Amino acid sequence: MLVLGGCTRQAEEPDGSPEVDVLGSMLASESEVNIILGTDSLRPKTALRVPAKLDPGEHASRPECVVVIGNAMDWVYRDSDYRQFRETLLADEEGNLEVDQAVIKFDSPAAAREVVTRTVSVWQQCANDTLTITEDGDKTPDLFELAAPEVVDGIDVTHDVSPDLPGYGSRRAILAVDDMVVDVRLTGYDLDDGKAVQLVKTIAGRNSL
Repeated sequence: MLVLGGCTRQAEEPDGSPEVDVLGSMLASESEVNIILGTDSLRPKTALRVPAKLDPGEHASRPECVVVIGNAMDWVYRDSDYRQFRETLLADEEGNLEVDQAVIKFDSPAAAREVVTRTVSVWQQCANDTLTITEDGDKTPDLFELAAPEVVDGIDVTHDVSPDLPGYGSRRAILAVDDMVVDVRLTGYDLDDGKAVQLVKTIAGRNSL
């Protein structure tokens, strides 16, 4: 099973933010995430300020399609001129459930919308394909069957399933709100778009903070 939370992150970089982390305060709290997912097992694992890449030695059959299975990926954001980036990963101890949420700030609402448009375009290009990720020295690849994107309650969503693990996969949702992008991923068993949409709405509702 590929644990997406293990993707490589660059070291955190200061961005001149004030002491009050307004962007970070928009992210859903541990208790809120557990309520949305109907569990009490999720705990914070990482708090990051830069987008993710595949680990060294990992290879994707279609690198752009990693954007379907993972949120806040470097492939989308590296050329976007984002100004601030906040991401947190919560997971259970067994590795059966992950919730990754990110808020990314831009210079303008138009720039934020452009990133969402680009992301959804990649989702459409990758729809109905199978993404293969291999690791150096590992003969067993990870397979991800990629679904076509949809819109649920005004929020762009997509998902993938792992053919070797019935019921297991990721749910993705993304939304531009003012000059920010809310970009989330839920990975686990028997998940649905509704929970991803609920998480995005929880975060987006704080855009006036």
